[in-house]
Amino acid sequence: MDAEATIRRQGNSIGLALPPSILRHMGFAVGQTVSLQATPDGLLIKAKRSRLTAAELNAQCDPKAPMPDDLQAWENMPPAGSER
Repeated sequence: MDAEATIRRQGNSIGLALPPSILRHMGFAVGQTVSLQATPDGLLIKAKRSRLTAAELNAQCDPKAPMPDDLQAWENMPPAGSER
């Protein structure tokens, strides 16, 4: 999707007004924080990813789920070297 925007002075800051069609297409919302990255091809604007808390990460886990085969094999390996 192609569009144009104008860089404008807004008080002591500079603003870039994005067309509503671009906001809708990208899933952005007014007031949302985005990350900006200067690239050789131009400006990359991405939604800022929120960091999950430990509680949120733990809530995604199923403590009753069976252990994957590779981890079970690791768990059942005999001690080696200085682990004995």
